[in-house]
Amino acid sequence: MPFYQLLILSLVQAVSEFLPISSSGHLNLFQSVFGLTPSLALDIFLNTATLFSVLYLFRHQVSDFFKKLPLIIIGTLPAAVLGFLFKDKIDLLFTRPEYLPLFFLITSVLLLAQKFITPQKTKLTPAKALVIGLFQALALFPGVSRSASTLFAGLLLGLPLLQAFQFSFYLFIPASLGALVLNFTDIRLLSSFISLESLLAFLFTFAVGIISLRLLQKLFIGRRLWYFSFYTLFLVLTLFLF
Repeated sequence: MPFYQLLILSLVQAVSEFLPISSSGHLNLFQSVFGLTPSLALDIFLNTATLFSVLYLFRHQVSDFFKKLPLIIIGTLPAAVLGFLFKDKIDLLFTRPEYLPLFFLITSVLLLAQKFITPQKTKLTPAKALVIGLFQALALFPGVSRSASTLFAGLLLGLPLLQAFQFSFYLFIPASLGALVLNFTDIRLLSSFISLESLLAFLFTFAVGIISLRLLQKLFIGRRLWYFSFYTLFLVLTLFLF
């Protein structure tokens, strides 16, 4: 893969991982445009860089993370179980870009619905953590945004905006680590990316990821995430037509 393509894919990952437009869907789409076979392994490689972005931004919330660890484990279970049981079928979806319009449509609905939900101040419970985890499992499909689905679930369940945001990305940490472990064999296939160019791409993804995550927090607290539904709907229509 030429370095410029890797750099573009790194930028796509860094922006779309946190902004609610689905990083897996966009990586899948851009790899298809470049004439590459969409790769789950590459998706995980770049996702690991954005994991470091989350760890950096939440470095001061370590005590709160471990305080909520039982709830995080509950919220992680749905994606972990489904990812383990249906790994081969999910891997296959990453090579079938024709399904992207359907999955981007799901993201559009989740985003647009946020406009009509009034934030409340209810407490996070194990049952609510499980429901948010079920929504996170939707992001196993390329084109369904993890941030859109978990933030929608948090709002729907009445969590305060900041708590919904924090818990969404507390769940991101074990989900990313789990994907790393589950797909270790695929990651070894990326040995060709172990180079100075891939290191630069990794660092670039990490840095842009921090900016994107901060922007997401600002937009979510300001109740403006639903604007992105117009973009994902545009993608749906474009992909259906072409």
